[in-house]
Amino acid sequence: MRSLGYRLWFAAIGAVALAIGSGILPRVASVTQAATPPPLTGPIVTPPPLSATATPSPSGRLIRYSGQLLDYRKGFVFFTTGDGFRVAQTIKLDDVDGKPTPLQPVTRLYARAAFDTGNGSVVELALSKTPLPNEAKYEEIKGFAVALSTPFPNPDLKPGEGLNGKPVLVVFNVQVPPKTPFGATVYVATDVSAWSATAIRMDRVDALHYRVSQDFASGTRFLYRYTRGSWSSAERGQDGLEVTPRPFTVRNADVLRIDDTVYHWGDEDQAAPNLGNGPVPTPFNPLPFNTPPHK
Repeated sequence: MRSLGYRLWFAAIGAVALAIGSGILPRVASVTQAATPPPLTGPIVTPPPLSATATPSPSGRLIRYSGQLLDYRKGFVFFTTGDGFRVAQTIKLDDVDGKPTPLQPVTRLYARAAFDTGNGSVVELALSKTPLPNEAKYEEIKGFAVALSTPFPNPDLKPGEGLNGKPVLVVFNVQVPPKTPFGATVYVATDVSAWSATAIRMDRVDALHYRVSQDFASGTRFLYRYTRGSWSSAERGQDGLEVTPRPFTVRNADVLRIDDTVYHWGDEDQAAPNLGNGPVPTPFNPLPFNTPPHK
């Protein structure tokens, strides 16, 4: 009986194998056999690291101009030419070798400015305590000067908008007479400062030129004169006589520039009255007791 059972079992197994081989029964894959993934085709691309972000390239070619700095403020840089240039928000400050520098752009420091010709802004300042050789002529960059002629319209200003009261950087540049003492200090006196003879102190640029920058609200109208600290040493005209105050209106702009010439000082004539000490107010000094004594 047992041998008969074995023969029947082997016969059944053989019948099933014959059926699978002949296609009557489907072949079943083993559940323990993992499917083999298809081979990869094409090159393997490795993503760049996060630190490999590229620096934006300038919109145009770079022109490098060297000069001495007068001022650096509110998004503008000024050279001794008196021109102001717009500074890029992402400006790079370094030394002449392109390395980080502890220097800051201040008056009388030397700098080589890299101008982006695509938008006219300064994208790099290489700072130095000594003069730097020029790579470009002044004619190549003067068209970017916003203090003289703005090459791009101010988007904040619209035709017919009128004076909007926004702060405007006003730059005073004055040429003084050759007889001006070398150690003299020059001031701007205005009616908005009660005609104080020492209201706004100017910086000396060279033997004959002074400058200063001051913020005024757009729409401000004022009168001004130049002094050397007192009204007896205030500016005089070409004929040596008193001059009327100069009028100025601050219009809508980013930067405004004023260029003036002083022909004589009042103390060139030793007999000139000291208007700063007189007890009687004058059109040029309505508050005489608020001005410093004559020096």
